[in-house]
Amino acid sequence: MQSTLDTFCTLTIATVMAGLSITAFSRIDAGNPTKGWASGTYQRGFENRFEQSIPAQEGSVALWAAAKWALFGETAAGAVAGREGWLFTAEEFTEPSETRDLATELSRVVEALSENGTALVPVIVPDKARMRSDRLPRGRSEGFDTRYQRALEAIEDTGLPVIDLRPALSFEKSFMRTDTHWSPEGARRAAEAVADVVEGFELPHTDVQTVATGSVGFDGDLLSFVATGPFRSIVGPAPESIDTFETIVEASAGLFDDAAIPIALVGTSYSAKPEFHFAGFLKQAARADVLNASYVGQGPFAPMDTFLKDRATLSTLPSLVVWEIPERFLTSRSLLP
Repeated sequence: MQSTLDTFCTLTIATVMAGLSITAFSRIDAGNPTKGWASGTYQRGFENRFEQSIPAQEGSVALWAAAKWALFGETAAGAVAGREGWLFTAEEFTEPSETRDLATELSRVVEALSENGTALVPVIVPDKARMRSDRLPRGRSEGFDTRYQRALEAIEDTGLPVIDLRPALSFEKSFMRTDTHWSPEGARRAAEAVADVVEGFELPHTDVQTVATGSVGFDGDLLSFVATGPFRSIVGPAPESIDTFETIVEASAGLFDDAAIPIALVGTSYSAKPEFHFAGFLKQAARADVLNASYVGQGPFAPMDTFLKDRATLSTLPSLVVWEIPERFLTSRSLLP
């Protein structure tokens, strides 16, 4: 049935494109004796008219994407369509192209930070596909099923605090429907789980206030794989909104003093993107200021490499480093011989 629908959709769009091509050709001035096939002017005229006749190439791409989404619930390569309009990154269904052994990295970072008396708290963010498996079109392999638990065991074996975020993110709206990342509420609950562990380090507290500032429309990063364009209002994906927040930390230093920030947050877009406000929620939950040293699009290991390299430039070093690591950047296989 799907093959028949796919063929029908392909033929329909091909017919539309052919009609636009004929229209474009008919508008070329074939009666002008100064123009002809030999000079190539017909070809250039055809190309120009064709481009002008199509509601832009983006329109045809959007039409094709809309047809695939409406008829088959299919996305472009890079995303996986789930139930009820949910989207998942394909990275959560495949092994990472580049990764490092978690236990080895934890030991390396602990050794480097201990030179300055700084402690490490690793935080593994479970896959969206794990926490919203009820929206998946299919299950994942056993290796992916056990990956998160084995990551926690690696942390425990290294002697570091273990934070299991699965209970905190087990509610329905823990992740955004059209985005790879957690929702602000998911980020808030995750920050509270981290703060419960941070409290044991007896860091200095300060006054922190987080206030809700409203909500705005939100286009998730996975919508680029369902580029339905002007047809989105007809076929979807449905629009989404996100709550917004602001966090204010009371200044803790004098006019000419450097404020000592007790916590550094090193991680990925889960921490770096302001839409999810994880750093702000962590400040609120820990009642302490946080230096956000996270980056978008670099994975979890490169930001830590950068932090370790650049920490000498900080006027005061943090007492604690929270390292946020998305599960999907870890392999489900052993990297050790």
